[in-house]
Amino acid sequence: MQKLELTWIGKGKEPAVEPRILLHDSSKDYGDPDAENMLIHGDNLLALKALEQKFSGKVKCIYIDPPFNTGAAFEHYDDNLEHSIWLGLMYQRFQLMRTLLSDDGVIYVNLDDSEAAYAKVLLDEIFGRRNYLNEIIVATNKSFGFKSTSDGIFKQANHVLFYAKDKSSFQINVDAMFIEKDYDTAYRWVFENTHKPEDQWTWRNINEVVAEQQGYKSAQEAKRNDPESFSEEVSQFALENADRVFQTASVTGGALLKRRKTIELSKKEKKKIIRHPNDDMDYMFIGGRRVLFYKERFRELDGLMLPAETITDIWYDISIEGLAKEGGVDFPRGKKPEKLIQRCLELATQKGDLVLDSFLGSGTTAAVAHKMGRRYIGIELGDHCYTHCIPRLKAVVDGEQSGVSRAVGWQGGGGFKFFELAPTLIEKDKYGNPIFSEKYNAEMLVAAVAKLNGFVYSPDQEVFWKQAKAQGNSYMYVTTQYLSANELDAIARDLDAFETLTVCAPAFDIGLGKRYDNIVVKKIPQSVLDKCEYGVDNYDLNIVTMPELEEDKYDEA
Repeated sequence: MQKLELTWIGKGKEPAVEPRILLHDSSKDYGDPDAENMLIHGDNLLALKALEQKFSGKVKCIYIDPPFNTGAAFEHYDDNLEHSIWLGLMYQRFQLMRTLLSDDGVIYVNLDDSEAAYAKVLLDEIFGRRNYLNEIIVATNKSFGFKSTSDGIFKQANHVLFYAKDKSSFQINVDAMFIEKDYDTAYRWVFENTHKPEDQWTWRNINEVVAEQQGYKSAQEAKRNDPESFSEEVSQFALENADRVFQTASVTGGALLKRRKTIELSKKEKKKIIRHPNDDMDYMFIGGRRVLFYKERFRELDGLMLPAETITDIWYDISIEGLAKEGGVDFPRGKKPEKLIQRCLELATQKGDLVLDSFLGSGTTAAVAHKMGRRYIGIELGDHCYTHCIPRLKAVVDGEQSGVSRAVGWQGGGGFKFFELAPTLIEKDKYGNPIFSEKYNAEMLVAAVAKLNGFVYSPDQEVFWKQAKAQGNSYMYVTTQYLSANELDAIARDLDAFETLTVCAPAFDIGLGKRYDNIVVKKIPQSVLDKCEYGVDNYDLNIVTMPELEEDKYDEA
């Protein structure tokens, strides 16, 4: 069946990415040694593939801010990728990300308008159009004045594409769909004498009440003296007296028909508060208009009852200005506001959920996830993984107070573990023959071969040949030595009837592959040569130089 899709040069010819193992560098861990948080240094396509076996279906939320492909040369990224390359590389990454997401998981993709439309078509194809949730516009500045000097329209928006893996399984956090709102001057009246019976209440303009409290004869005089201070005083007064500050609104539709006689009476008795008799709603009328209390606009935000409004798909309240000191790292034109990540995580996750960012940059997503009590995996290829991400996350563990720290009540704690991608498993010798990399020790080799064959490295402490396990009672044994019939027979005697075994060896006696029904014998490295593409350390979405691996520093993850 034909389907709508975006096509480009090279589509359908994507490389089979090598599922490498992750090497734990405990010297760069920090904080709680039992922490599950992971910081991974390496190409993010290779890293996503490395995570696939263990984390498929376990990630609740992905936030990525990939290179926008605008043609601008950034300090940390080469952002001038040819369009087809960008599409091809993002296509593979989106496919792996979908695999990693849980059924109720979501992904946020932050782009500008140069690739946002194309990315949406890719996401429609991979996630399904039915799982599209929103395109959120993040306005980077409320106004731009005379900043624009080009002959085009000044750009101030980023596009955040928001998709669910399965829309029917995802439930947005309703309590997070509100943001604090500045004082609404429509609420310009305040009830007085509220300690008396309701028919004795009076009301005055809130500006006049505040001006009188400040010692002025009128609101006009107060505004002339210090308009900014007066406005703040009015806002604070409304906040503290929200149960008696109000505005009035016209009544229409069914509410009007049901209460017409009461509304008409209220129009005649303009100086009285009129309630509809036996009303199922708490309606109060003045001058034919319904009374709306300021407190009705309040929601619990960050543990406080504050005036709030429902968020829409246009976010004006998150500025990219003044971020230089946020997180304690300098990342010009690349750092995203912690407040943006906070809102994304609030809408889609709960404490303990797993968050992934495979374009970690300066570490913002990981930092915010940590402060909000989410588990996280952050992936970054550039050297700023060391110079930015590690110092920033260490500071978070130590309780730094920038960004959203105060808003979420962050005081420090937790920790993270650091990982490097293993080098490629297969190399060529001087004659051009494929051989296992000399950078692999015996333990790494077993783990890598096992992973390529769909087994999980988990050596049995008592049975030497049970080095890795797959579903059920299926095991793998990898040896770099010649395998004889006598050795295989000895293993077969210990193998239970309901167990199966795959043995990988560089050479073995003739006929061993058919000697036992429940034992498969494979020759290495030949049997893994066609599993994937070897020898590629960088799938070029971020063009930076990979450092050399010092193999004695790492443990296989």
